[in-house]
Amino acid sequence: MALMFQHRGEKVRSRTILIVSFLCLVPVATGQPQGTLTAEDVIRRMIYQGITEGHDDILVGGTGDVAAVMVTKVVGGNTLSPSQIDIVLAVLNMAFVDETPGPNAEPRTALFVLRQLDLSTNNEQLRGRIAQTRKYIGDEFSKSQKPLPQL
Repeated sequence: MALMFQHRGEKVRSRTILIVSFLCLVPVATGQPQGTLTAEDVIRRMIYQGITEGHDDILVGGTGDVAAVMVTKVVGGNTLSPSQIDIVLAVLNMAFVDETPGPNAEPRTALFVLRQLDLSTNNEQLRGRIAQTRKYIGDEFSKSQKPLPQL
């Protein structure tokens, strides 16, 4: 009988705990980040959840070979599906857009990743997209090595 009649203070405390618990779980349930996302977090989400968002290119774009290093960290020794390979190609394309001269402009790791992707599939269309990405990255690297015009 004592359980049926809670004091007003106990009801308020129970409701407060319920509300606080709900508010803490909302970001987890909706998949929203609780902290700042890194480029590696974005690449992981893109590859394994297949979700790309508008601001992804801001975090990944122009990072050059650093993005390829992140791809190797995220993928590790896992086998990728054809759609995941396409996402990796998109990441690498984003990473080398308007690459500025410097140590990250040279696509050493990116070329290694592309080679591994090429060896991992027999799909000729996918191999063609891998070759296109290889050419694009090479072209962007060449552009980054040209001296800027003097004004």
